[in-house]
Amino acid sequence: MKKNFNGIILTGILFLIISASSNAQYTTAVGVRVGKFASGLNVKHFFDTNANTGVELQLGVTREAKGGYMSKGYFLRQIPIFDSKLQIPVDFIYGIGAHAGYFKENYYRIREGQADYYEPNTISAGIDAVFGLEYDTRRFPISVGIDVNPFYSFLNPGPEFIDFGVNIRMKF
Repeated sequence: MKKNFNGIILTGILFLIISASSNAQYTTAVGVRVGKFASGLNVKHFFDTNANTGVELQLGVTREAKGGYMSKGYFLRQIPIFDSKLQIPVDFIYGIGAHAGYFKENYYRIREGQADYYEPNTISAGIDAVFGLEYDTRRFPISVGIDVNPFYSFLNPGPEFIDFGVNIRMKF
């Protein structure tokens, strides 16, 4: 009986937190991104209360080449898409940033159609862009998005140049 009571209290508190935070415009969101290559922790923070300008940070693993670790940072602009008939809270996102990666072994580039392997413990770095759509749920404190991320590594370029992904974040 006590377990049921504690469960009911916990559920009620969680419901109140979700209700209070879902009605407000969020400034920070934390979640995960799963992409064709890069996947991991994803944090987005806005500088203004209108959620128009902000930064996004990603930290995780990459399946580029034979796999490694990757961090990315973007400066973002987020613009609401208004459709008078639907009124769906979808935003268009675009931004520019940079990335850095670490590959323990088997990191390569393509030269003349063949894999040209770098030395073990290779570091890669370059510039990125991001374009995407984000759906901001009204009932729950979550946002769901899709994005495309073209990138180029100036330091030890790899075999890939574009990544696609989906993300889900908890809004605060």
